[in-house]
Amino acid sequence: MEKKKNLIIAAVLFCAVLLMVVSTGLWAAPKLAQSKAKPGDCVACHVDKKVLPETHPDTRSMDMKACRACHTADNMSLTGKFPGSHTHMLSGVSCEACHGRTGQPEEAPMEKCVACHGPTATLAEKTKDVKPTNPHTSPHYGTELDCNLCHKQHAKSENYCAQCHKFDFKTP
Repeated sequence: MEKKKNLIIAAVLFCAVLLMVVSTGLWAAPKLAQSKAKPGDCVACHVDKKVLPETHPDTRSMDMKACRACHTADNMSLTGKFPGSHTHMLSGVSCEACHGRTGQPEEAPMEKCVACHGPTATLAEKTKDVKPTNPHTSPHYGTELDCNLCHKQHAKSENYCAQCHKFDFKTP
């Protein structure tokens, strides 16, 4: 019982620290590193962190297509493994494409998301077979739920509906 209590306390403290780090902006990579990073050059931002195993191939010349050659849906899937900003950068989408040229970027508007990823009705059609329910259409919001509520670009994405429901699917 004492061990369970200690685990709960540790989890609460971890969440509090994580909330502080994210809300104060300490989570983000330095602006200078972000602006100079080229797709695949993980070390440009992750200087002090070992983000890949030593046996991983050199990433400096990789793009998202090269990553997906090994990381398939059935083999070491990248879904939910790193922030959407990484997927966008590796796909050749710059920060400015979504945020514009600004010193302090804000959340990209949903219009930017659907400009590239297609209309919300099309997204709902593409995900109609996701079980237990289609994540892009809901009885509460139809197909107009803001993309940013689930798909985080600079943090781990989350299943917004799971706040009330027990839908168990990974959000890319």
